[in-house]
Amino acid sequence: MAENRPVRWATYASLLLAGLVAALGLIVALYGAYLATFLELPKSDEHPPLRLYSGPFLLQPNFSIAHSHLLERLQRLGYRRVTVPVQSPGDYQLTDEALTVYLHPQPEGHVGATMVTMPLDQGRVTDVLSPLDGTPLFPIFLEPELLSGVRGESRQVREWIPLAQIPPRIIETVLTIEDRRFYSHFGIDPVAVGRAIWTNFTKGGVVQGGSTITQQLAKNLFYSPQRTMGRKFKEALAALVLEVKYTKQDILESYLNEIYLGQAGFVSIYGVSEAAHRYFGKILQELTVEEVAMIAGLIKGPNSYAPTKHPELAKQRRDVVLRRLRETGLLTEEAWKLAVNEPVRVTPSEDVLTDAPYFVDAVLRQVEEAGVVPLPEGLRIDSTLDPMIQQAATESLGKGLAKLEAAHPHLNSSLESVQGAVVVLDPKTGSVLALVGGRDYRRSQFNRAVQARRQPGSLFKPFVYLAALEAAREGQAGHLTAASLLADEPVTFESEAGPWSPQNYDKQFHGHVTLRNALEQSFNVPAVQAAKAVGTKPIVQLLHRLGVTSAIGDDLSSVALGSSSVSLMEITAAYGAVANGGIAVQPTAVRSTRDRQGDIVWNAVPDRQQATSPQGAYVLTSLLEGVIQRGTASKAKVIGLQGAVAGKTGTTDGYRDAWFVGYTSEVVIGVWVGFDDERPLRLTGSQAALPIWMDLARRVIPPNVPAFVMPPGVVTRDIDPKTGQLATFQCPEQVSEVFIEGTEPSVYCEVHGGGMWERLRHTFGFS
Repeated sequence: MAENRPVRWATYASLLLAGLVAALGLIVALYGAYLATFLELPKSDEHPPLRLYSGPFLLQPNFSIAHSHLLERLQRLGYRRVTVPVQSPGDYQLTDEALTVYLHPQPEGHVGATMVTMPLDQGRVTDVLSPLDGTPLFPIFLEPELLSGVRGESRQVREWIPLAQIPPRIIETVLTIEDRRFYSHFGIDPVAVGRAIWTNFTKGGVVQGGSTITQQLAKNLFYSPQRTMGRKFKEALAALVLEVKYTKQDILESYLNEIYLGQAGFVSIYGVSEAAHRYFGKILQELTVEEVAMIAGLIKGPNSYAPTKHPELAKQRRDVVLRRLRETGLLTEEAWKLAVNEPVRVTPSEDVLTDAPYFVDAVLRQVEEAGVVPLPEGLRIDSTLDPMIQQAATESLGKGLAKLEAAHPHLNSSLESVQGAVVVLDPKTGSVLALVGGRDYRRSQFNRAVQARRQPGSLFKPFVYLAALEAAREGQAGHLTAASLLADEPVTFESEAGPWSPQNYDKQFHGHVTLRNALEQSFNVPAVQAAKAVGTKPIVQLLHRLGVTSAIGDDLSSVALGSSSVSLMEITAAYGAVANGGIAVQPTAVRSTRDRQGDIVWNAVPDRQQATSPQGAYVLTSLLEGVIQRGTASKAKVIGLQGAVAGKTGTTDGYRDAWFVGYTSEVVIGVWVGFDDERPLRLTGSQAALPIWMDLARRVIPPNVPAFVMPPGVVTRDIDPKTGQLATFQCPEQVSEVFIEGTEPSVYCEVHGGGMWERLRHTFGFS
């Protein structure tokens, strides 16, 4: 009996092992059946991402090719420069005499491919014509640029290309470097697995993988990237199921369209077609041998070998692929030598491969607030963004903040970096042309241009004076003109907190100054005096009409010195209303949304109102031009802008916030700089915000800015700046000043005399 005991134990062990194997087999079979039921390869028309497009670029006479970055815009949209006459959509030819572009079709706008010729005069477009008959074409636009895509919680871009339309060279290259036995294995390649195990053993680490293309596809589509034995087992089983359910062609098509190939800014790139566009500005058929090898090499490590970030590593990986192609006979020795000697060329460059993350957030929020909830799959959002201006704004803010930190070491005294924000608006339409909500979206998604509320300081002063100008036009109390004299002298006001004595920035008083001089030099005391005279309520009402939606205190400090909190977006919009002749247009980042069928889901309708008179807006603009010509922003003149540019610095009490908002009749730019925790910046608006504005304005505003158009009802008079009265020939100084008609001074200078002669000349019409 004792002799039979080992035999009995062996039998029990065998039965137990067989039972475990059977149970494991059953589990595998059940899981395989589950996978067979639910695993589906994506198709081109299933679950399309939301697509976000830029605003279109208007081709119109009298714009500079260089300053508008038109050639770069064409390059970003995939246009090809040719030396022969253009023949097909996507071609353009540039000569000294003209730029001819064969525009891509725009199906969403029901616009076919169109050829356009733009005659040039020293680099400026003089006309936009049809080359067929020479007739003017207007309006005509470049197509919008795809900025970003959204699928679920991920930002991604992709373009599905059927396998039959993918060039054989790309397929052969990918299979050679990733899965040479693709057509002979059943989802798992034992040869590749054995080779990987041996290589990793001899090298002493994981240097080679054995996953097939089918396994990679299963991992990318259905499982997390974590390297665990459980995940590898599921991945292998899923690969087997896919091989049973689908053809090799189906699997390869999904792989080439779904494979992750890097980042374009904050947007993930999926598929070989999107990689060709994002990295080389080409369609698949136009890729060279070395460019195909570059894309195939990216599969191993899209971020490690990204040509935009690591060109040397990218070239090394590309050359590995080229060498493999030569070894397998897919590349001749001569072709291999030519390809490996080609440098890495990425078009567009790294700084262009970005989206606008803060802007994208603002767009999605606006669409949801408009009632498009939940956001449907395949939704097309046409935005207002100008990619060139956005790129310039991002760069100007980043460089400007870095320069501030280098010049002022106290800004580096803590773990929290100094922050900034930029808004660029079209004052006529309210379109947000650029929006930067912080210096690094990866570290903080808080949008300081829209979500932050900070004290604007002296940015409120122009609106105090605008309310007084309007009071003069309407014959109300507290009326002032640009030539009115204001007392800049010690004064004390009673407030809820007790007696309050406002001080100027320089701690000095300057006696009686004109309103123009008070605003140009940003004196505090005259602004408070003006606010006291006109009353706080009319000023608050005016600010709300101009687009400031935040609550504003009705005390003198809140109104005159900007101690109430506002966002950069709303204060920039308020200045935009002044630039737009007093018409306030609510800012918008969205033009329209369309569903998958191309039907309009929601259209942004401009919300506009006449917030102040055109005459008052023009006079204030004239005053703000003086801020740049002679006042606190006078160093802006060094950037060489010739023409009409107006603006205002803003510095809050305690130097916590620095601002500058400047505008032309075509664009308004707002900049804010400060710390998130509101620690003192210890810098003024002219020191911190103005340099960033200047750098951006130099890149965005044309060199020769046309003058602001004077509306009817504005008159010009020569005055004596010491008295604010009409100047006479005896006045030692005379300046030309603008007035709302009916508010101009009628008294000649009573200090220097000589007004009799001027009155006679005026009476008899002599100049």
